[in-house]
Amino acid sequence: MVDWNGRALVESQWLADNIDDTALRIVDASVIMTRQDSGAWMPTSGRADYDAGHIPGAQFIDLRLELQDREAVLSLMLPTPENFAAEISAKGIGDDHMVVVYASAVPWWASRLWWMLKANGHDKVAVLDGGLKKWRDEGRAITTDVPTFDAAAFMPRQRPEMIADKARVQAALAADEGAVINALSPQLHRGESDLGYGRPGRIAGSVNLSALALIDQDTGAYLPEGQLRQAVTDELGEITGAAICYCGGGIAATMDALVLDILGHKNVAVYDASLSEWAADHRLPMETG
Repeated sequence: MVDWNGRALVESQWLADNIDDTALRIVDASVIMTRQDSGAWMPTSGRADYDAGHIPGAQFIDLRLELQDREAVLSLMLPTPENFAAEISAKGIGDDHMVVVYASAVPWWASRLWWMLKANGHDKVAVLDGGLKKWRDEGRAITTDVPTFDAAAFMPRQRPEMIADKARVQAALAADEGAVINALSPQLHRGESDLGYGRPGRIAGSVNLSALALIDQDTGAYLPEGQLRQAVTDELGEITGAAICYCGGGIAATMDALVLDILGHKNVAVYDASLSEWAADHRLPMETG
């Protein structure tokens, strides 16, 4: 059993100390985002970056191709519990494994897989703080060797309370309970720029906690816990009740969810469809400014 303190983040030194533990599975979940002429962002595979060099023992999981609901109209939606379990099991990740996830660029792809595993009942999962960048900057080992693992037994135990849909968002706003939190930048929150989701701005009544403001821009690591707590308090005040995090497509929102988890907020959900669904439906209220 890997010695782990149960936190949603692990440090690079912890990973280096435990890297040979057979109960550990390391996952590179990198996705590369490319800006299109329309202003929208196109996700492409991070496999080439992985092949060029990765943390020893890490395997690559493509969130675009292997871990999304192929029947859904929207892209990158959470698969059914059965399909998620089948993919994860085939990767050699079972109920008894500790999973550490990292990304080579923006950290929300790592937090996305952290949330997916948590939402399917797997608690032994953490994000590598600072991801591949910090690991490289510290001069730690990099390899091009690709590990192989025998299939394992992963039993999905989905937690519906961690997965929000638009009806739940509407109910939370109507009841004025908890917080609906936008993880996008302040400029996007105010509608000063647009990601191409149909309408600029935010879900009416939501508040802003920019995901990228939660990390050190030089190291890529999350801010110290005290600074995270202050950032959440400054932007959101005291959260009472459930928190629902959203963004453009349910990816950056998982960074907010991870930080709230670190700070002890356990009643946290991610609106998986986010603005991809909400902004495209003109019956649903949005606001700018």
